This record gives sequence, structure tokens and C-alpha cells, in this order.
Amino acid sequence: MMGTHPDTKSDLRRRLRARRRRLRGRAARRAAALATRRLIALDRWQRARHIGIYWPADGEIDTRPLIAAATRAGKRVYLPVIRSSPGDLAFRRHRPGAPLQRGRFGLPIPPRAGAPQRRLAGLDLLVMPLVGFDAAGHRLGMGGGFYDRTLAGRGRCRRPLRVGLAYACQQHPAIPHDRWDQRLDRVVTDRTVHVW
Repeated sequence: MMGTHPDTKSDLRRRLRARRRRLRGRAARRAAALATRRLIALDRWQRARHIGIYWPADGEIDTRPLIAAATRAGKRVYLPVIRSSPGDLAFRRHRPGAPLQRGRFGLPIPPRAGAPQRRLAGLDLLVMPLVGFDAAGHRLGMGGGFYDRTLAGRGRCRRPLRVGLAYACQQHPAIPHDRWDQRLDRVVTDRTVHVW
């Protein structure tokens, strides 16, 4: 692992976010469809019953086709909810068509009432957003550290398979990382599946 100056991650995050945002319209929809097909073909996806999936924002690859595919397959979908203390994530059940409310940073989340919550250890698979990734499974997120804190705090609990979902153009030769950054088990893109 390597320590980094904070600006290194910030500069890279800015460049990769701009690259991600350039994909729009038909190209973005096609990439999301291709990535969805690749992800649902994974053996671990086929066996999974409880799946954490992010809601897309800020040019992230669209997960709504994936959420729809999970629902059709009888899987239960949980959206991440940022908890103000201790600053990690909870996962609330989401049913397509059910109303969502605005959570922290304006992200859509299931309302607390009527949305069962599931612990991280109760998820079989966790589909994670990212700004960038590298060939060693390092992930660059938005900088809040919510996923890293959640995954680091699991202790000896069972952990879900950690899958990053991204456009192929989000791959970078080397993502700066610190000792607390959590690595991915897979990254699925519109072009390939990376396995570690």
C-alpha cells in the first residue's frame, strides 16, 4: 500500500469524473445494458438472494436496469443509506415503483417506514459505485469514505462479494490508495469482467 497526498486523489477524481460524465444518451444506455448482462451472468449473481445496489448519480453507470433484472429474478434489492453517525452505510429494501425520498447529498433512498433494513453481513453481493479503478482492484470513490468505513467495520462478520460497476473508460493504470481503502473482488464494465 502507498500513502498519498490528498491532492493526488482529488486531481485524479476530478479527471475521472469528467471522463465519466462525457458518456451520455445512447452510449451511456448501451454501456449500462452491456455491463448489466455481464454482471447477471456471474455465478455469484445467480446464487445471490440479497443484493446491495447503489442508485446512480453524477454520471455513474446506470444501475436501474440491474435493479429491474434483480427484481425479475426474485432477488431482494437494498439501497445504501448514509448514517450520520458513525458515517457508514445501512441498507434499506427497495422495491421498484416504491417511492423514494431524498437522503444525504440528495441521493434517493427508501423511506425508513416500511423499508426493512439489512446488515452488511446479510448481503450476498454488494454492487459499488466508483470514480476509478485499477488492475489490482483498488477503487477510487467520491471521497466520503462511506463504503470503506462500512466494509472495514464488518469485523469478523461474513462479507458480501464486492463488485464495482463502471464504464471501461474509468480504468486507470494505478489508483492511489491508503491502508484503510477497501479493495474490490470484481469490477464489471461494459467491456469486461475483472476478477481478483
